[in-house]
Amino acid sequence: MSGSNKIEQFFTGRPDSYVPARTMGNHLGVSPEFYKRHTFLLNHAHHFGMGMLAGPFRAVMSYYGVIGPVAVFMHTGLRIMLDQLMETTANVSAAPWTWPINEQVIDILHKGTYALVTGYICDKMVRGVDWFNS
Repeated sequence: MSGSNKIEQFFTGRPDSYVPARTMGNHLGVSPEFYKRHTFLLNHAHHFGMGMLAGPFRAVMSYYGVIGPVAVFMHTGLRIMLDQLMETTANVSAAPWTWPINEQVIDILHKGTYALVTGYICDKMVRGVDWFNS
């Protein structure tokens, strides 16, 4: 997901979001000084940590035969839910339906890209299903 963020930011000029870093900082109870010095680290720890947390769920879905586009849709929702759970419990984000529409679209596209790539890899490795070669 971090890769799709950087590609999108290149074209849109959108600045980095520090909500993931604030989320990690609040949950870990880091000092303001640590947060200021290590915002990049906290941001990436959140992105990669959430990816590693959500990935195994998709592998389990593949194992039990929940594959393809429906599974990608479901996994996108799961990924959004996990992020919102972490962000709202850290008191750093409002509910997504209160965000501007463009931010909602960008968030769903990034989480959907993650779900699509993760789904393809899981379906291929766990079930032996290649979406493009039946």
